Amino acid sequence: MDIENSNFYNFVIVGAGPAGLTAGITAARLGLTSIILERGGLAGPKPRGEGMANMPIVDEILGEGYLPSIGFKSNGGRVWHSPNDLQITTTYRKEDHYFFEWRKFIDRFTEVANALGVKLLFNSTVIEPIEKHGITIGVKYKNMDGQIHEVLGNAVLDCSGFEGVIGKRYGIDYTKMNCPIIKCLISNANFNIKENPDLEFFLLGNGDLNYSREFPPCVAYFFPLENRRAEVGLMLRMAQVPNMKTVMIPDNEEILRVWNEIKENYPGFSVFFKNCNIDYEEITSLPNAKIAEKFVPNPGVVILGDSAGFINPFGSSGLYYSMEMAKFWAGMITQDLEDFIKSKKLGIEINENLWTFNKIENYTIKFEEQHIYKEVKHMYNLIGAFEYKIFNRLRTSDKINKKWDYIASLLNQA
Repeated sequence: MDIENSNFYNFVIVGAGPAGLTAGITAARLGLTSIILERGGLAGPKPRGEGMANMPIVDEILGEGYLPSIGFKSNGGRVWHSPNDLQITTTYRKEDHYFFEWRKFIDRFTEVANALGVKLLFNSTVIEPIEKHGITIGVKYKNMDGQIHEVLGNAVLDCSGFEGVIGKRYGIDYTKMNCPIIKCLISNANFNIKENPDLEFFLLGNGDLNYSREFPPCVAYFFPLENRRAEVGLMLRMAQVPNMKTVMIPDNEEILRVWNEIKENYPGFSVFFKNCNIDYEEITSLPNAKIAEKFVPNPGVVILGDSAGFINPFGSSGLYYSMEMAKFWAGMITQDLEDFIKSKKLGIEINENLWTFNKIENYTIKFEEQHIYKEVKHMYNLIGAFEYKIFNRLRTSDKINKKWDYIASLLNQA
């Protein structure tokens, strides 16, 4: 399929988050071109705190030792609080875990991508895919002036997050994947980093809140940052809700009302907010109810990271999994493109053979053989069983607390 268009790249990437930038960096290092379209004015536009393990891929993509240079090391602990903070269990990860400021982290991706010649277009909102012969060969996007442009490529990677701009167009049902979440950044928070160096999770069962009895089961969380700053929030756990007659799905107004009550009064959690400043607060979504059934929803398109629900469904950072997934798919597609590109002496051509049924099936099988896929799949199976037993079968504060030893044993497997 010949293309008469100079605006052509091997990879067209939607979204300048960790997944999209990792894909672009990987492709560039393998000698292929890529363009990243980001609707915001800068990469990873929304502020947030963050934490992740210093896995080898972080050094590989951002440079050896970069993560420790911008963050502080925790002891890898996760502190789990039973309803009403009556019991506590702490679990530990083997890898070194660091907390850091999001902007320092994401700006490093941009720096590396720019140095490698990856083209980044900001204030560029992707509108729809472009197809030819049933293959997605590019996207249409609107720039900040409202002008419509097209960009073409051999592969479109949708890394646009839980909204999945292109994935949604091809039938990915994000209503079944997404869970509402409040993300909040606070300063002058009431904690001592030496006493609270770990991620903390507070489990709230359905029926526990006397001011909202039908509120879904949820988890309040606390991620410490330096200088008495923290990311805090509320994750609604929606996977079991369709099977729970005692739950009503709340609107955003009700979620905010409950969140404000929890900030003020919830045992153990509300103490972090005493005399604090709220610097940022929003309702968004986290795609951790289920993983996408197809990573290639249409020939020519791959969904990655949050767009595929490929995260840590227990609510901890999904950055590592997004980066590994993006690196693998970009590298795997590149292998098939290299010989094809070398064989073309003139012009630009879309490689239709890249997206045959057999090729797509082979790509999917290869990915599902990877340790990273098996790990995420195992976590989804584990949290599915966990949430069924805890939030559906036990459900209430009293029952969850009575079975806390059993719950603690499950958490240690997470």
